[in-house]
Amino acid sequence: MKGKPADAPTPEIAVHALFLLGRWTRLAQGHLALASGCSCGVGFGAVRVQDFEQDILDYLHAKHGAESRVDALLRERGGYRRGEAGSIAELLRAFAKDGAIREDIQAALLADIERSIESFDELHRGQRSR
Repeated sequence: MKGKPADAPTPEIAVHALFLLGRWTRLAQGHLALASGCSCGVGFGAVRVQDFEQDILDYLHAKHGAESRVDALLRERGGYRRGEAGSIAELLRAFAKDGAIREDIQAALLADIERSIESFDELHRGQRSR
């Protein structure tokens, strides 16, 4: 019976990460309107979903980063620097191809990334239907 190579992620993790990468990539190309304006006539522009990437990464670090493995994973695979830099896309790509990352850590981070993506997707869909 053939197993997965030692350095490959489980198929479930890899597929989930690639699925989320596709959703993130699509959403990151769009914009969200923060508000249409107020009674004084001042309008507010739209922001890119990608502008929230640092906030999502900071959240992941705050929630999971106390474990040194997660902190190292975010830094090494996602280019994370608190409040400064990081890439959700790079992190998801690492999950899709690196089996050396503990599966429980990947699953927890993927679940939180998915909830963030779903929130943005709901906002984006709601604005398109208006």
